Amino acid sequence: MPFFAHFEIDIITALADQLTAAFAGLEPAPLRVENLAIVPSDQGVYHLFRNRLLVYVGKADNLRKRLSEHRFKIMGRCNIDVGEMAFACLTVHKNWTALAPEDSLIKRYRQQSSEVCEWNGISFGPHDPGRDRETTNKDTEGFDAQFPIKDDWPCDFVDAREWNVRELLIRIKEELPFLLRYEAVNRKYREGHPDYNNLVLAVPAAGMPVSELLRLVLRAFQGGSPRNFPAT
Repeated sequence: MPFFAHFEIDIITALADQLTAAFAGLEPAPLRVENLAIVPSDQGVYHLFRNRLLVYVGKADNLRKRLSEHRFKIMGRCNIDVGEMAFACLTVHKNWTALAPEDSLIKRYRQQSSEVCEWNGISFGPHDPGRDRETTNKDTEGFDAQFPIKDDWPCDFVDAREWNVRELLIRIKEELPFLLRYEAVNRKYREGHPDYNNLVLAVPAAGMPVSELLRLVLRAFQGGSPRNFPAT
């Protein structure tokens, strides 16, 4: 008999097996504020369901925060209702989240059915995909294409008064349920840009739709070179 051999533990497969079994023991809950309030602010992995179909598997450093972000994003989209959404989640020790458990789960589920995890890989995630991806490499079947933004989203966080344009843009960007980009020094949106940092405009009414507010901003340039304000 040999006196030497190689031994290796397939931790990834074992982790996927146990996570799959653990998720199978959970009942998805509606993606409501009262349910999210119970979710711990811990690291873990989660499932999102639309009409009972698993559409997304993700991981997060803060489960409650990430799921709340997803809820808010969906609320700002056309062709979908947050009432269609449900979730299940598991807290996972940080030693295991480093192994990208969501990747192994996605692979496992897709081997079982081609209809699941359809939002994985189509820019549903919470991070800015970058302007190049938005203009030159945007998936025609991506999340943004399937569920466009509600450009009539009411900006209840903007009251009727005179606003500095830079401060107004910051407020809109930070409160919208979708991404807003505008030209800024070194792409640091809080620094703004010399072309508008000192501009002031009057917002005539509180809670105006975001599209109307951005038109006011463009008119504030008073015949200058208006910038584009893409939102996704």
